[in-house]
Amino acid sequence: MIGRVGVGVRWLAAQPTVKSALLSLAQREPVQAAGSYFLGAPHVPPETLLSVLIGLCLSFLLVLSIVPKGRLSLWAFFYFFFSADKKTRKPDDAVPDVKAPSCKKIKIVFIRHGQSEWNAVFNEGSKLTLPIRLARALISEALMFFDQDSLFLDSPLDEVGIRQSWQLMTFIASQPAQVLDKEALAKPVRDLEVADIVSMIRGDSGSTIMASSILRRAISTGFIALSPRFLKTDKAKDKVHLMTALQEISRNVDTLSLTPKLSAPVIPAGEAKLKHMGDLLEHFYRTRFDKRENHGNKARSNKAIKRQEQFANWALSRDEHMVIVLGHSIWFREFFKSYLPKSSKHVAKTAKLVNCGVVAFDFVKDSKNIYRIQEDSVKEIYGGFEDKSKKGKSK
Repeated sequence: MIGRVGVGVRWLAAQPTVKSALLSLAQREPVQAAGSYFLGAPHVPPETLLSVLIGLCLSFLLVLSIVPKGRLSLWAFFYFFFSADKKTRKPDDAVPDVKAPSCKKIKIVFIRHGQSEWNAVFNEGSKLTLPIRLARALISEALMFFDQDSLFLDSPLDEVGIRQSWQLMTFIASQPAQVLDKEALAKPVRDLEVADIVSMIRGDSGSTIMASSILRRAISTGFIALSPRFLKTDKAKDKVHLMTALQEISRNVDTLSLTPKLSAPVIPAGEAKLKHMGDLLEHFYRTRFDKRENHGNKARSNKAIKRQEQFANWALSRDEHMVIVLGHSIWFREFFKSYLPKSSKHVAKTAKLVNCGVVAFDFVKDSKNIYRIQEDSVKEIYGGFEDKSKKGKSK
């Protein structure tokens, strides 16, 4: 076996293109110095140099495979090239029988996360300064290689995202106090005022349940923006249900989670150090999770259509008045595409929610298994949808 490997290396090193590259590399001063130290001569034969390079690469991969985050990095590389995550449900124009007694109905609220470190590096600022931003991020990433933290994998909120989450908290806290009666709680989103919906999000009225993507930026956005709710509700009853089904739709590495199956995520180091908020966030991270729906990272075969259906069926099985979802822009947009009528021209099908944007709607399923977002119920609560032509909120 070893003999065959040696023959293969010598054959590869003899190929004109490879040999030329190896001879050029062998002329470099560091390589000649290493040759003198280890081999007793500055000249390193091409086949020897190639063997060393292959050995170093294999050693690096071995180290990566031993370190948990290293294994995830290797999976991220594979997932980027071979995933088929973007396959979603094909929309239709079937009309559900919403008046039938068997028709299931639920009010749903989507809350998009604040800006992440990934967004700050790749999507914000001038393209001319991208190399500088990337270099800084890579240095920070290297320094936390052995920690269960990362700027790229499971990218956390950056300073802007934290500030956006605070602003959403301010909005939610500033809305008029409301205590809805039984009749009002039974109304669909279409017939409720923004203040009514916010009162339910705050936990003032009705029964609500919270679900979140297993990615930390979505979780932290919810803990910051809804911290007044968590401070007054029972930690044994008001849990955030972690759901792999809500993991973002993309092949990018920032959509892969650091949190293992059936485990709770670790608070990002930067957020744990936040003045006046770090200790509280750590407390929420320790006490507020229901981990039963955390099935670990999305598998290559676990396409978006499957995760959409898992969430839809879970939401419609709930007895609460409202499901509050902490999640991601592409996942939300694709959900609207899938479950609004095919003929609908609603902005939610083509535009993303802004960072920390909030939207509510009615979701139904009849006895014929027709799932539908009621188009006339879609209601912007905060922030709204992006308008690319104006680089701001959709009007």
